[in-house]
Amino acid sequence: MTDQKLTGREVSASPAAEGGAERAARHRELGLASVPDERFDEFARELVERTGAIAAMVDFVGDRRLYFAGLAARTDLEPGDPVLLGDPGREMALDHGFCPHVVARRKALVLDDVYAYPRFAGNPVVDELGVRSYLGAPLIDDDGTVIGTVCAVDPSPKSGPENAGWGKRGLETIKQVADDVLGEIRVRRRASALIEAAPGPVMVTVGENLEVLYANSAHERFFGAVRELGAPAVQVFPGLGAVGLPAAVQQALRFDTPVTTEAVRLADGHELLFAVVPAQVPGHHSAQLTVGVLDAEADTALALAYELSESLAKL
Repeated sequence: MTDQKLTGREVSASPAAEGGAERAARHRELGLASVPDERFDEFARELVERTGAIAAMVDFVGDRRLYFAGLAARTDLEPGDPVLLGDPGREMALDHGFCPHVVARRKALVLDDVYAYPRFAGNPVVDELGVRSYLGAPLIDDDGTVIGTVCAVDPSPKSGPENAGWGKRGLETIKQVADDVLGEIRVRRRASALIEAAPGPVMVTVGENLEVLYANSAHERFFGAVRELGAPAVQVFPGLGAVGLPAAVQQALRFDTPVTTEAVRLADGHELLFAVVPAQVPGHHSAQLTVGVLDAEADTALALAYELSESLAKL
């Protein structure tokens, strides 16, 4: 085990519990949603290939759970090769795994065999998933917040000369990939800035369940604040139905065509309508962009939506 100096506080059940609310808020600011992300999956695949680990993740550590926005596993296993005992899916509890320790320490962690380190051997992922070795590095954003980790896990111990690449070289690899992920997160920050700068309410969703990827402050003034990105829009914003927006987005998805809602008269006398157009945002080649305008015609709303969509596609 290298690059670490552990303290008693770090062996608690949830070492990353402190600062969880700040991390979750930072995820929201950066546009990091709890949904599978194509680009982060690519980084995870790169880690699997370079380290030989059975699985790798880009992990955003919030205030309640770990979410693997990037996830990959080896596909070249032969019969009889060691495998993990289960599939954690895209999320785990905050007291599971070794990534919370990396977040709390703000330093990379290499475990060549967790059984050799009593303070880690009792972690739930050891018995539940059969994790025996781990590489992890923190994701520290430009404001100094540790927002998560990149990590790799394997069901086999990696001690001994035949596994020399898991130690120093593995540490160098995991840190390099972490730097690359942070570069991609800066792109997400630019996307958030573009959406925030729009004069009216803007939301970006993905998938048939309309999971929310972005929502600017103007949108939140109309429909309420977002606690966590990634939940279905109708759950995040129950008031969307009153302006016909969920139905419009579903129609745009079904027929692959731009859609505008009917204008809705607001309490202050203004009229609000939305345009829905396809969009490509970082990490998602197929998303839905909704742009609201006050006291304007449908053609104006569509023009504004397409302009923003084109700007996002260039990032």
